[in-house]
Amino acid sequence: MTKEEVKTYLERIDCKDAEEISLKNLAQLIRAHLEHIPFEDLDVFDRGETPSLNEKALFHKVVENKRGGYCFELNILFRILLEAMGYSVYSVAARVLWNKESLPPLSHIGLVVCLEEKKYFCDVGYGGPGPKGVTELKEGKQTVAGEDFCIRHLEEGDILIERRHHGIWKALLQFADRPVRKVDFELLNFYFSQNPVAAFKQHRIVNL
Repeated sequence: MTKEEVKTYLERIDCKDAEEISLKNLAQLIRAHLEHIPFEDLDVFDRGETPSLNEKALFHKVVENKRGGYCFELNILFRILLEAMGYSVYSVAARVLWNKESLPPLSHIGLVVCLEEKKYFCDVGYGGPGPKGVTELKEGKQTVAGEDFCIRHLEEGDILIERRHHGIWKALLQFADRPVRKVDFELLNFYFSQNPVAAFKQHRIVNL
């Protein structure tokens, strides 16, 4: 992503004053992204298409055409933005546990940013009750953008994120803290955009 494209992206999310690398600015970028770019599956539900994860295609759709997208599109494009701004960031594959009674398959992409010798989970593509800011990957409870979350490091090595909902702790996301390549998300992107029983094929979703 070029410097000019970074500038255009920041203008798209009305966040031109967050160019310097800092935890405060990272949180501001996430919040602004969630407030200006919708989570939506219109290409999948209405057109039956598998969204492109190509950088130029994503930039054209989300930034230039002022559209939204679902997790694979939004978090991949956001990762490219963060890398261009100088952040150390990698993608992780996650399970969405919210309102699930059994362990679901990997279906989501999240981001981990390494900053000031700490790791932070970042997500602009959940489309639901995910944290609207940076979540430090340390054991225990923390408040993110006014909501209570809890990080648990499981025995098998995964990280579990829980959210307090009406006074009850509910499992939100689970993932292994290791980088996952884009080619692996291409497979998940195809599966969840073409599988007739996937939520994106059954429901039109637009969430801002």
